[in-house]
Amino acid sequence: MKNSFSLLITLILISIFSFFTILILQTKSLSISNLTNSYLQTQAKLHMDFFKNYINSINLKDNCIENLYFNNDIYKLKAKVTFEKGCLSTLHQNATIDIFVNAKTLNNEITLHEQLIKEL
Repeated sequence: MKNSFSLLITLILISIFSFFTILILQTKSLSISNLTNSYLQTQAKLHMDFFKNYINSINLKDNCIENLYFNNDIYKLKAKVTFEKGCLSTLHQNATIDIFVNAKTLNNEITLHEQLIKEL
């Protein structure tokens, strides 16, 4: 009776410690996943800021640029430019610029979009 009781207590303690160990490992795994997503989003925002500065620095009307692409292993940047009256018009107009940034890794994917209106 004494041996069976000690075996039962041992099994119960092992079960309890196993449960808490699994719970702690799941929490750590979720924390690492959140940190990875945060890093990807921060990097994607930095790429978007760079792309906005680049688009503002070039003359869209003279070059009649309607699409811009930059591709990397992880980051894909795309800009679609829409002119109100066409890019060849000499009248005062606005250009609508849609910027898309996609960051994709093996386990995560983040997509950002921003729309700008630029006076030409």
